[in-house]
Amino acid sequence: MGGNSPRYEDCRHCQEPFVQKEGPGRKKAYCSITCRQKAQRKRDGRSAQRARADHPLGRHIAEDLQVLAASLLEVEYDGQPLEVLLRTADEVAREVEYYVAAAVQDARSKGAGWGSVADAANVSRTTARTTWAESKVRRQLERRAADRAERRPRAAAPHAEGLRPEQGKALSKASERASAKLASALWYLHQASGLTIKCVAQRTSLSPSHVSRLLSGERTPTWSVLCTLVRLCGGDPADLRVLFENAHGLVPLTRHAVPDAAERLLAALQGLYLAAGRPEYGRVRQASHGVLTTQDIRDILEGQMVPTWEATSALVSALDAWPADIRPLWEAVHYAFLVCLDPVPHESAVPRPDGG
Repeated sequence: MGGNSPRYEDCRHCQEPFVQKEGPGRKKAYCSITCRQKAQRKRDGRSAQRARADHPLGRHIAEDLQVLAASLLEVEYDGQPLEVLLRTADEVAREVEYYVAAAVQDARSKGAGWGSVADAANVSRTTARTTWAESKVRRQLERRAADRAERRPRAAAPHAEGLRPEQGKALSKASERASAKLASALWYLHQASGLTIKCVAQRTSLSPSHVSRLLSGERTPTWSVLCTLVRLCGGDPADLRVLFENAHGLVPLTRHAVPDAAERLLAALQGLYLAAGRPEYGRVRQASHGVLTTQDIRDILEGQMVPTWEATSALVSALDAWPADIRPLWEAVHYAFLVCLDPVPHESAVPRPDGG
């Protein structure tokens, strides 16, 4: 009999032999459409696993957990009431649960079986599979994201209760600007220090990615973390205290004694000067369009004088910031003098503000 014998090949999915077609064109790799579709789904699943392995869920939660733990330590050192301590500890505990679930999913994405997960957690396979099923963990993490989104607006202005809507909106914008300036100041100090991000991370026990987020302004640090970073880079945390408070939406008390009010205004101006990269006084004078002299700028930033509002506004604008954000601090100094909240003794070093 004439004709060629059929040529058989094994299906790439089910490994069963099938007759390969003759003639030109792409050759078949699968015995049927069903096998081809199953193989595609398998490849898609592996790609998703690789993606999860490259971007572990647990790492991001661990970074947030580190910030929460620092907050717990901070409220402990501050001697906060038991209610505050327990509330903060509860947040840490919930975040630990989320981290465990995410860490299990990360391990599963890397190929860990339920047996190894059960051994690591010291539970049975059934318990491990029930507790950390992928669908259950996904719902947990979705709930975590929703909770964080719900808490974020309240955390932005913890002392802003009772404000009118327009005041709250203005406060939010001011907080965003202060946060950006705070990040600029941190970035400048980091650049001036000559330290690498990896070195900063090692010395502060933060992850390199978390340090990077702080320097870029993607994250706003807690006060303890800010102090650690600033001191490591050779700066003075006091220069950034007001920027930090404004970045977190903390509404200061409306009344201060004269020395305190003057100190807060000075700290705010020094923080903006740092955020601008500590430019030469001559450049600042030029940016003020002749309103300020070099000596004025030196006296203001060194705390030798409390400037008029015109000078304050010109300096803040020259430092590429919003004068309106500083106006309450300037008014607090003058208000303190006007109502004599704290008469300054003759020997006090606090200068009397110029007119304005």
